[in-house]
Amino acid sequence: MTTADGERRLLRRASRLIALQSAAGVTAVLALTGIAVFTVDQRAAQAHQRSQLRMAVSEADNDVTDPPAGVDLVLRRPGGRVVASTGSPAAAAEGGLLTRGEGFSGYRNGPANYRVLTERRADGTQIQALLDLRPQDRERDHLLTALLLGGLAGILGATVLVGVLARRAVRPLGDALALQRRFVADASHELRAPLTVLHTRAQVLAHSAGRSEVDRTQLTEQLAGLVADTRALGEVVEDLLIAAELGERLPVSEPVDLGELSRSVVTSFHAHASQSGIDLRLAGAKQTVVAGSAAALRRALSALIDNALGHERPGGRVLVSVTHDADEARLTVADGGVGLDPRSTAGLFDRFARGGNSPGPGRRFGLGLSLVREVAVAHGGQVLVDGAEGQGATFTLVLPVASPSLEVRGGPASRTSRPVSTSSRSCETYSRDGDRDHPRT
Repeated sequence: MTTADGERRLLRRASRLIALQSAAGVTAVLALTGIAVFTVDQRAAQAHQRSQLRMAVSEADNDVTDPPAGVDLVLRRPGGRVVASTGSPAAAAEGGLLTRGEGFSGYRNGPANYRVLTERRADGTQIQALLDLRPQDRERDHLLTALLLGGLAGILGATVLVGVLARRAVRPLGDALALQRRFVADASHELRAPLTVLHTRAQVLAHSAGRSEVDRTQLTEQLAGLVADTRALGEVVEDLLIAAELGERLPVSEPVDLGELSRSVVTSFHAHASQSGIDLRLAGAKQTVVAGSAAALRRALSALIDNALGHERPGGRVLVSVTHDADEARLTVADGGVGLDPRSTAGLFDRFARGGNSPGPGRRFGLGLSLVREVAVAHGGQVLVDGAEGQGATFTLVLPVASPSLEVRGGPASRTSRPVSTSSRSCETYSRDGDRDHPRT
């Protein structure tokens, strides 16, 4: 199971837990509300019953033939004669209930349920009113049914709604985890190539230092290259940290000389390419100034070279060139390796996409080209790709040309670079034996 799958399972579990807890809370609230409504209703009904009985008793005279609706009256005169309204329960009509003390009481006769009020008047007359509670009982049952059905519907509706809201609530957390995972992947990929270059150069230095006769000039060059590579690595780390803190891309506003930058990056990859048995060549390194971030453009070019080296066979060649016209600068990396299917070029720049089998060492994560596209878009440019299966691939980073400026960046030291003359070398070749060939015109 991948990290993303684990995160999705964790988020689903959290969403379900939130939904269950919220549903339990809603159930408790609805239950308490229903109990409160039922209690208030029953107390109001009892108060109304008492009021009805008191009114029936107070209005009853010596005539019980016309009682209020739903009320039965029983009257016992001082002589002992009992008179009851029509339909009164037999026990009441016979005077059996008159033996009860004064006040309210209850009486049940089969399915019938009565509320009873008994009073004795000053002349010795006893009067009793019986209220049939069956209509109120039916209303009570209807209220209970409505409360139960409404509560169940409310619980089900709340559960569904809370489930939807819980998923929406944890979605930002999922996005944050995805962004964190993406940043870790990006940082790992960004640091992999520079660290590989540093490791290779350190191996070369260790091998050179172990010789009986040390070429101090070559050793000095290698140490200078090591310092330059560590400085470039620091730029990558700084760029990643700032991007993580700001949550946005670095402003692309400084002038960058692609020729100087390409020369620096190719130099840093020299030892790594030589160890892999691949010729890495730089051509057309004239001054070509664009507006952008030197660190980001260095990362993009490093990713393209690393991709080309990973798909080139030992003994092959990777060619880096810088050209420009009045409007556009083109930074091209071409290899003669395994090539690609032209029909799959659209998906090569998707994250974690892999463009075929890689003959080079190491695991390919499919992040480099997506990062190149992001850098190109951030600089107002694009990435073009051309190639065929078994015939290599060519990637071209197209950027808008900027007006020449006094200070340009591109070298690993992030320094002020001297302008590159148009009569400078047009091609520098780095062979597998580690020596720089003579420039070719």
